[in-house]
Amino acid sequence: MDAHNQLVAGLKAALIDERTTAVFYAQMRDISRNYAGVEAFAEARKDELDHAREITELLEDLTGVTPPEAAQPVTPPSFGDYCQGLARAIQGERHAFMEYSNLINISPFARVNKALDEIRSDEEVHLAKFCKLYEIMCQANYYQTQQVNDPAVEKK
Repeated sequence: MDAHNQLVAGLKAALIDERTTAVFYAQMRDISRNYAGVEAFAEARKDELDHAREITELLEDLTGVTPPEAAQPVTPPSFGDYCQGLARAIQGERHAFMEYSNLINISPFARVNKALDEIRSDEEVHLAKFCKLYEIMCQANYYQTQQVNDPAVEKK
């Protein structure tokens, strides 16, 4: 398969991933237990929808038609609880970063590479926020450890 066809196939897969992730992040936003979680997932969902729109436009430019993946029904991943959902989000952001890096490596198109690099940067921000949320919300004794190690907290 030549680079153009590989790129189109990769972008179509990314489009489905972005749309699926937007639905998943809406679920995560709605079950978040604090403002930081709501804000992180609301912002990430907006970004994923923007990415889906941008990828749709790239595919239209590359193929001359709107891809069927732009309207294909999507089903978000299932998860048991908030921390499992966060772990899935972290895994997904890592995967997305690698996939966009791979597409940039095969794409000969400057406009595509610029758009994918911007998307990849957003995914990196999402990853950092989700990792910190996981650390705070899902790792035992996070707050106790922080207080013990915080010189501003008086020890009794």
